[in-house]
Amino acid sequence: MSSPNYTILYVEDNELNMALMDHIFKKIPHINLIGAANAEEGIEIAINGQPDIIFMDIQLPGMNGYEALKELRIREETRHIPVLAVSSFAQKSDIEKGLQAGFADYITKPFQVKAFKSLIEQWIKL
Repeated sequence: MSSPNYTILYVEDNELNMALMDHIFKKIPHINLIGAANAEEGIEIAINGQPDIIFMDIQLPGMNGYEALKELRIREETRHIPVLAVSSFAQKSDIEKGLQAGFADYITKPFQVKAFKSLIEQWIKL
């Protein structure tokens, strides 16, 4: 079995959401999913692990997703990594705020698994 070609970091404090994401990514070949339960841990993993993409929950304990995005953008080691928001804040204004803040994309929860897998494949260009 070949090793994954892409590493995706998912920063999410909800264990059920993390389990769902893990289940989805196990069905997509060539992807290694790494989880972080809070923004601070996610930033550390991003600096040291250099994932290809980061999926970032907005509502996190301590530092929120917006603050984490700012921190990732000011660091030389992580500013190149696309960060996609994954949030239950689904109003048009929430999405616009996320995109204006610098998220590469904004995915609302709950999401349709098939559409989400399609989005992932677009981002990693499988």
